[in-house]
Amino acid sequence: MFVFNTIVVAAHRRSGLRWALDALRLNSPDINDSFLALEQTEASHDANIPLGRFRRELLSLPGRVLVSMQELPNATYWQGLDERLFARTILRHSPAIFVHRDGRDVMVSLYYYMQSISETVRNQSFSRFLRGDPALHPQDSGLSRPGFWAHHARAWLAQDNLLVISYDDLETRYAATVHKMTDFLAVRANARLQPLNKLNPPEEPPGLLGRLGVRKPQQPRIGRSGDWRSHFDKGDLAFFKQEAGDMMRRLGYRD
Repeated sequence: MFVFNTIVVAAHRRSGLRWALDALRLNSPDINDSFLALEQTEASHDANIPLGRFRRELLSLPGRVLVSMQELPNATYWQGLDERLFARTILRHSPAIFVHRDGRDVMVSLYYYMQSISETVRNQSFSRFLRGDPALHPQDSGLSRPGFWAHHARAWLAQDNLLVISYDDLETRYAATVHKMTDFLAVRANARLQPLNKLNPPEEPPGLLGRLGVRKPQQPRIGRSGDWRSHFDKGDLAFFKQEAGDMMRRLGYRD
C-alpha cells in the first residue's frame, strides 16, 4: 500500500524544509527525485490537487516518495473529512523527519517573507510583527508568532517514528546529516553526495509533474544563522523568551 512508501518531511515555515527535501532526493537512489506537499489536498489551498488525483500521482511515483508538511501533525488544517483522514493515514504510517531552526532566525526570515506578500507586514516594524497573531487557522488564535513556533515544534516532537534534525545540521554538518537521515530511513546514500546550492533555485519538476501540482522549487531568502541579533532589541528578546524559551532550551538553543 502506498503509505508504506512515503516519507514525511516536516518543518515550521522558513526552517529549512526545502534543504532537507533536496538533501534526500538528490542523494539517495532509493528516493524519488520529485516530492509532494500534503497540504495541497486541502480544497482551500491555492495550488489544490483533488484528493483522488493526489493519490494517483503518489501511487505512480517509483521509489520512496517524499511528502512535505508545514502544518500541525493533528491534521486539523484539512477541512474535508476524506482529506483529513488521508493526511492522518499518511502521518500514522510514514517515518518522519522534523527540521527545526532557531526560532529567532525563523521570526526574522518569516518577517521578510511576509513583507514580500503582505502590504500590512510591509508597514509593520519587526517588533510589532513579532507580537502579532500568526492568523493561520481559527484553532491557533491566541498564540503569538513565537508561541505558535513553540507549539508547532512541541506537537511534532511528540510524534512516533521521528528523526529530528536542525537547520544548522544541514548548513554546517551536511554529509553527516545526510547519512543520519538515510540511516534512519534505511535507504542507500550515494557514494558522492551532491551539495546544496543555496544561491540557485533547484531544477523544476518535469512537465507532467508540474501540471499535476508537484511543488515547484522556490528560491528562499538566504539568511545566516544568527541574523536575529541585528533585528531583536531587548524587549523583543524578553517577549520571545516568555513565549518560546522553554522550547528553545529543549531544542538545544542558547542565548
